[in-house]
Amino acid sequence: MDIKDWSWRAVPEQIRAQQSLINVVYGACREAGLPEQIVQSSGDGVLVIPPGDIDESAVIPDLIRGLTISIRQENRLLSDPAKIRLRLALTSGMVSTGPTGFSGPAIIDCFRLLDSPPLKKVLSDYPAADLAVIVSNYLYMDVIQHGFRDLRPEEFWHVQSALPERDYTINAWMWASDRTGGPSPAAGPEPTTSAPAHSDEIVTARDLIRSGKLREATRILDAITPEGDGDRLAVLDARADCLIATGHHQQAIGHLEEMLRIQPDAPAGVYLRLSRGHLELGNIHAARHTLKHLIGLIPVEPEAYLELGRLERLAGDRGSALTHLAEAAKLLAAEGMAGRLIEELLELSATQPVITPGRAGQA
Repeated sequence: MDIKDWSWRAVPEQIRAQQSLINVVYGACREAGLPEQIVQSSGDGVLVIPPGDIDESAVIPDLIRGLTISIRQENRLLSDPAKIRLRLALTSGMVSTGPTGFSGPAIIDCFRLLDSPPLKKVLSDYPAADLAVIVSNYLYMDVIQHGFRDLRPEEFWHVQSALPERDYTINAWMWASDRTGGPSPAAGPEPTTSAPAHSDEIVTARDLIRSGKLREATRILDAITPEGDGDRLAVLDARADCLIATGHHQQAIGHLEEMLRIQPDAPAGVYLRLSRGHLELGNIHAARHTLKHLIGLIPVEPEAYLELGRLERLAGDRGSALTHLAEAAKLLAAEGMAGRLIEELLELSATQPVITPGRAGQA
């Protein structure tokens, strides 16, 4: 979280604004039932890392509401020049500690969201708003869109922005505390599964991808101007495969998330590739949540249980791993994944204590 236009203030006003920021953050943490603890500060901003076992469906709406209330109360006590307006970036994922502070994919994503042009612009577009929020696409899908507590998903709008100098694509959702006097956010396209208009070019690009000619495939895909969501989905899908093949997993994740925004009930393969992309970047938390989201949508998708079982095994949770792998076994039928399942079970059993026949009754 940071303060808009903090650097333009004189030093005494900067110090006063910092105190207001602390007051607001602590008040919002109390509202959300979080520890009143700022783990890292940077002049005009703060980083708050909640405990890992929070209920996101309760904490996120309570935190946003708490910030809105706390800013309003703080600003009532201040003159107009001293009032603060805040920007908040929210995401979730793996966080590590180091000698100079916190690090990890979630920290990087959070600060890139906070620095993104759409978030910096929103408080200028909506002069009546004291708080602007940007939420990662993953967190929006996992929590916001379900409307927990007083969250209203229809008040969020989708934004996408590229940061070429950082090889990063912002794919997120925005919210402003008061849109009075500002523009109406452009509505996103209605989900559709219309057939691609450029199917021949996309088929050619797919053939080139399969043969390893990724540059030629990329040139064909870049030359396509999508006509409708069918085209957009097909092009995004092919581009994601190109990026995965070249190791650009962060960009591939952006394309896959855009596909899910257009078509939330996309095939299971989109979610599986998204989970694998998160895993490639070391974000096990996001990979696990993506698979759980897929299972919620398609409870009979055996590959989701298989991959989730593998993740739980790698994380050291053998009980959960066995549960998910056993569910995969029930769903296998003629899916042709029996060999992979057996490999996972063998690797898991190799780490388990061996029970001899004489002690089987005790076990």
